Amino acid sequence: MALDLRVSLDKGSLQAQLAKLSHGEIRTATAYALNMLAANGKRAVVDQMKEVFDHPNPFTLNGFFVRLATADTLSAWVASKDYAPNGTPAIRYLGPQIHGGQRDMKRSEKALAALSGGQYWVPGPGAPLDQYGNLRPGEMTRILSRLGLMHDAASNLTDRTARRLAKQGKAAKGQRSEYFVARERGNGRPKGIYKLVGPGKVTAILLFTPRAPTYRVRLPVDQIVQQAFMARQDRVVAAALRRVLKNRLGG
Repeated sequence: MALDLRVSLDKGSLQAQLAKLSHGEIRTATAYALNMLAANGKRAVVDQMKEVFDHPNPFTLNGFFVRLATADTLSAWVASKDYAPNGTPAIRYLGPQIHGGQRDMKRSEKALAALSGGQYWVPGPGAPLDQYGNLRPGEMTRILSRLGLMHDAASNLTDRTARRLAKQGKAAKGQRSEYFVARERGNGRPKGIYKLVGPGKVTAILLFTPRAPTYRVRLPVDQIVQQAFMARQDRVVAAALRRVLKNRLGG
């Protein structure tokens, strides 16, 4: 779901300051001021993400954009990107941070549902993480492939691949089974994806949890943008006035 926040100016106040300008110049100045304020609001959101999140990755920091105002529309928006060509848009996992509450299931959790019993996952002690604290994408791909859960069947480890691994001196059977589902004693509930890392030695890569992770509000985007707007409104209006007057006088 897209998040759109309209930034509005007190156009009556702005027009009073620009009373000597033409109607077109007033609208141009208003659009310029709106765009400056919206851009500042977006920067404030990014700065807040850096404050409240532990090493947010560039994709997350780039999860918002400014929809520019024009002299015809006089509306500028700080909007979330609700589409990502090669993955999940940041707003899908930022939503609970913005509004609080439970997050939606990840694509990988849906792919693992047949083995996890429809549970969620969190990184285990043996999970390989990137510099931002997230599970490395290649690790999830390997897990899904080894367990035969890739949507593209050709991406799963096939008998042909197993034979190739054997020729390279690798244990084909081991390559296909180093990831496995560990279960709780007694009730047999799936408790996570474990990996065989040595003779008799295993480590937890993913740990399953029946409840969706719940988050408190940490990124109140509406409030952040409005505060940034109020803090800079007067300066931005003055800058818009100077810009229009400078253009009228030819530079």
